Amino acid sequence: MHLNRKEDTTTEFKRSLSEFSDILVTVSAFSNTRGGVIFVGVDDDGNVVGVDVGRGSLENLAHQIVQNTDPKVYPEIKVERIFGKPVIEIRVSERSDKPVFAKGIAYKRVGKSNVKMDRDEIVNLLRKTYQLSYEDVEVSTIEDIDLGKIKKFAAETKSRRLTSIPEDEVSVLKSLGLMKNERVKLAALLAFGGNPQAKVPWATVKIGRFLEETAPAMEKEIGGDLFEQIEKSYVETISFIRKEIKVGKLKREEIYEYPPEALREIIINAVAHRDYSIQSPIYIKIFNDKIEIENPGGLPPGITIEDLKKPHRSILRNPKIANILYNRGYIEKWGIGTLQVLKKCLINGNGEPIFNSNHYFKATIKSRYTQETAENERKILNYLLEKRKITRRELEKKLKLKESTVRKILGKMQKKGLIIKEGKGKNTKYILPF
Repeated sequence: MHLNRKEDTTTEFKRSLSEFSDILVTVSAFSNTRGGVIFVGVDDDGNVVGVDVGRGSLENLAHQIVQNTDPKVYPEIKVERIFGKPVIEIRVSERSDKPVFAKGIAYKRVGKSNVKMDRDEIVNLLRKTYQLSYEDVEVSTIEDIDLGKIKKFAAETKSRRLTSIPEDEVSVLKSLGLMKNERVKLAALLAFGGNPQAKVPWATVKIGRFLEETAPAMEKEIGGDLFEQIEKSYVETISFIRKEIKVGKLKREEIYEYPPEALREIIINAVAHRDYSIQSPIYIKIFNDKIEIENPGGLPPGITIEDLKKPHRSILRNPKIANILYNRGYIEKWGIGTLQVLKKCLINGNGEPIFNSNHYFKATIKSRYTQETAENERKILNYLLEKRKITRRELEKKLKLKESTVRKILGKMQKKGLIIKEGKGKNTKYILPF
């Protein structure tokens, strides 16, 4: 006879107790996800085949589960007769003290499968369970801190926020919760360290200019403290994007391909809210038709993508880092940064930015130049990557096109900011703007 249910996120079938290893894996997966029921005595197709239940079988099963899980799982186990055959039901509740390991490995339930959890997932679960932030990890001593940076911070905080702040550097760190028992926390090293990357080499920003979706044509890595990462990354990003110059009757106006204020806000958010336990940099990827800014660590629990498009409460992954940036004026108001990004993008003609969140948070802004790069434009860009400079006549031969056609293509590319014209007359050449 067939059981009137299928394997899914909260249901698992096992034919017999000889599949104990698989049962144990499912116990871990259910405990780390939404809980569920394991039916022993049911085959993969849902056919009830029954199971031999001897004296002490249930007690032994419960004991083996307890002994092989950490933290220990005490499931509810009972025997039900289904279609006249004994079936063991193992009910597992979702745990609040995740992750649960089975023989040293943590699993999660995805559909009807059990999947090993990776390191980042395990770390995130542990931090949620114990309310820990990686910014609080004690990583260094005062010797790795640039005291001049703390003095500058204290002076600017007093001026900007009209807030009292201790005079000496060590007291500043302690008042901000950045130092404990002579040990300096990660947040302090990132904000005021002389060379933060010596201890956390992944705490950087990588910027790439892509002509295609594969390898970047140009890339740069930005290190330094939090403020240096923000400022240098912003300047580099702006240097890579295109702009138009419009001269009106009263003023000269620069219109950027992407709104600078929105880019700056996203970069600040990426530095402030990234998960520093994940050993990966922030990525800024600049394509011909879009820009992507991606930081390790998805949205914290309690915030959704839709929340970002309206006023929302601010849930901080790194409250100490956020407080440092707030005192320096990089963050003005909590919970409205993404609204400003949305507004600036719409006004600039980029449309609504796209936000994605998984293990990474990614913001994508489409270029205000809606035309995709034509095939001939792509070829010209690739030629320039190889030769750095090229003449119109060379392009006519390479593309096998008439002079008038090449002139038209080059004119469009100049207007879009894809290339720059250099020289005059016979000496005219075209180069990349980056």
